[in-house]
Amino acid sequence: MKHTAVVEDLLRLASLALVTFVAFGATWSWAASARAELPVAGRTAAPAVAAVRAESAARGIALSSGLPVTLIDGGRATTLRVPRGASPLDVLELAGVTVGPLDTLEVRSSVDVVAGDVVRVVRGDVTETTVREVVPFPVKTVADATLVLGKVVVTSAGVPGEAANTYRIRLADGVEAERTLVSSDELIAPVAEVRRVGTFVPPPPPPVGGGDVAAIIRSAAAQWGADPDQMLRVAYCESHYNPYAVNASSGASGLFQFLPSTWAYQSPRSGYAGASPFDPIANANTAAMMFANQQSRQWVCK
Repeated sequence: MKHTAVVEDLLRLASLALVTFVAFGATWSWAASARAELPVAGRTAAPAVAAVRAESAARGIALSSGLPVTLIDGGRATTLRVPRGASPLDVLELAGVTVGPLDTLEVRSSVDVVAGDVVRVVRGDVTETTVREVVPFPVKTVADATLVLGKVVVTSAGVPGEAANTYRIRLADGVEAERTLVSSDELIAPVAEVRRVGTFVPPPPPPVGGGDVAAIIRSAAAQWGADPDQMLRVAYCESHYNPYAVNASSGASGLFQFLPSTWAYQSPRSGYAGASPFDPIANANTAAMMFANQQSRQWVCK
């Protein structure tokens, strides 16, 4: 009886051991299988994970392992990450941006992008506008041998016209980039201006008061860096080389016909304060100073 009880105990222990072994083996097999399904660094991701990533990229979701790129669309900037090796067109696709036929793409390279690249989409558009604009009048010149060379007299003033001009305007991001005239309809015709232009070449200046007017003018021009030929033309036009010429209506005096107010202001600046405008040397030097300082426009004669 006692011997039989011992045998039964041994059989029970053996059964428990077998069950434990089978259970342990099944657990180890399941764990090993689970580990085999986990992604390992350097190994291609499981198909399900790759599919998720592809779907995310197609929706424009940033990839944490991608390259940072700035996309500027119509002036609005967006930062996103793109896969390595992506092209600028891939950047547009990932961001869900479409480009029209009038739009332009500004990129560093059309092949691929690198970290920090800027992909710019400039939105283009074309519109037309019609505006009323002034039409300049033409100028007709007539040679006049009674006027000294270079003198111009307007005999008939010009009148500008007006036209309705239609322009085609190319826009870039809403800003005008180019304007092309498409058509022009004349509303008011311009009137030409008629000018008489002198062709008379004055004779050389005569001696005056023991001095040569031409020599005085040329010396003044050389001292101040003015054009001596221009000064000779203006002197003849203004006074016919007469140092004592006076305009009874305006009071202009001397070789270059200085008005009293102009002489009082300009003669001290040339070093001839207190000099008479009838002094040909003082008059010529004051004029030469003004000519050298781009003030010859104060004379009608040129």
